[in-house]
Amino acid sequence: MHIKLSRLLWRGLILRCPICGKGKLFRRPFKMYDQCPYCEFPYERGEEGYFTSSMAINLVLSEFIVVGFTVPLSAMRTVSLALIWAIGIPMTVLLPFLFFHHSRSFWLSIDHFFNPVSREHLETRTRIFELSSKE
Repeated sequence: MHIKLSRLLWRGLILRCPICGKGKLFRRPFKMYDQCPYCEFPYERGEEGYFTSSMAINLVLSEFIVVGFTVPLSAMRTVSLALIWAIGIPMTVLLPFLFFHHSRSFWLSIDHFFNPVSREHLETRTRIFELSSKE
């Protein structure tokens, strides 16, 4: 089952499961669910450092925004250096926190687009989970 990239990115934007689009990704700020409450899709694929790419997305996006604001301001001779620092430094610190949820969500969506999980894999995983919980 291959989902369109536009649908996956929309699900990333609204912080929903890339598979079903119903399950929330975060139980509270900065704390993800281990798996989707609806389809049981595991949000972390198992390998250590899985969300490293989401940190890269977060950093690049944050820095592009900071540069997009500060470079034009610095080109204006009427704007003081203190004002540029007063805007640029807090943005550099705050934006990665503000984009944390969405960078993880977009990474899940992009990863699922390039490495999709099949419905059969999810069904097999669900059956194994049900059998192990009955014991």
